[in-house]
Amino acid sequence: MKKIYTCIDISSDTIRILVSEYYQKEVRVLAISSVRAKGIKNGIIVDPDSVIERLKLAIEDINTRINVSIKKAIITIPSNQTECTLVHGNVPIVNEEKMVSKKDVLRAQNSVINDILPNMELVNITPIDFTIYENGSEIETIKDPTNRICDRLGIRAMTVCVPKTIIANFAKVVEAVGIEVVDVVLSPIADFEEIANDEFKQTNTALINIGKDTTTVSIFNKGIITNTSTIKIGSRIIDDDISYIYYTTKKIARKTKENFGIAHPRYASKTETYETRDVNGKMISINQNELSEVINKRLVEILNVAKNELKVLTNKQIRYIMILGGITDMPGINFVIEEVFGKNASSYTMNTLGIRKARFVTISGAIRYFERKIRLRGKEYSMFSSDDVETLVHNKARIGRSDSIFGRIFSYFLDN
Repeated sequence: MKKIYTCIDISSDTIRILVSEYYQKEVRVLAISSVRAKGIKNGIIVDPDSVIERLKLAIEDINTRINVSIKKAIITIPSNQTECTLVHGNVPIVNEEKMVSKKDVLRAQNSVINDILPNMELVNITPIDFTIYENGSEIETIKDPTNRICDRLGIRAMTVCVPKTIIANFAKVVEAVGIEVVDVVLSPIADFEEIANDEFKQTNTALINIGKDTTTVSIFNKGIITNTSTIKIGSRIIDDDISYIYYTTKKIARKTKENFGIAHPRYASKTETYETRDVNGKMISINQNELSEVINKRLVEILNVAKNELKVLTNKQIRYIMILGGITDMPGINFVIEEVFGKNASSYTMNTLGIRKARFVTISGAIRYFERKIRLRGKEYSMFSSDDVETLVHNKARIGRSDSIFGRIFSYFLDN
């Protein structure tokens, strides 16, 4: 079975839809659509009708590109008001052999669900370890209890819960355009799934994702999220400053930042300029070095606020700090990060063909996370029917040689 997945990532700034094949542990982009979002503030849906309108545009675009209508999708959920809780549970082993099966492991995980508050929705549960009991006595604590003999199986796990209203609001706008929500993935968990290596999974790691309105700060201990917080400061304040100082519209300010901005004045030209217009239509010339000073001041402010939030979230030593978000595509960003956090911090570079911009980290990680969850349950799954797959196979577009049929059939690789 070809593993074809769709993910919808709705943020304050942009709505993104990714259709990809998961093949040989890699995400292979089939198509991606990206439109400016409306109706979302600080990561929360405030105007569902505006969100639906923009989402329809993204869906029409993606359907045109793949010549198939998407019907199912994973969606990402912001970490606003997320609660991470260490929980314990246990279940008896009732089969004749007293041997722990995968079903028993799932039963143990489900035993902790009763502790979740009625207004919260469980979006993730990660086992930390399991305890083997015989005759009421604790025998051993292990990572994988499968096929072990015991009377009772205990579990220690981390649960991640989000207010039901947040999930319901995101699910409703997606379902309103005819898409079935197959699963939800918390954005910081998706981020970690994308950037994590073996070293990150063995120590304490912090992720800082700078968005348009908010910045999300998350702590992971040996690959398990232990705390997360959303602070109301984002890259919008840079656009606001540029707009105010140069008397331009917010749209022009953003375009100037993205096309001409340098994160650190040390690496900006003192002679190069950018020509644009102010709010009255008059031509103005913006010096790159002066612009970089404006950008740098606000970037340092954002990073320092996030740095202080790290101290609130954990008192443990953090080995690695990874800075994410579209702003990290800006030249010179790593020099700013190092000045604020030191050498144990850096930005992440996407290396997936077709989505090599930092703004696609979350949507790619969500698909990786979903595929891993399906695989751990021993299942095969695709979001496209056999008829849809047949249509994709007979699409005549080609993108070069590959061992995978679906890695060859699409000629378009997004506007990134």
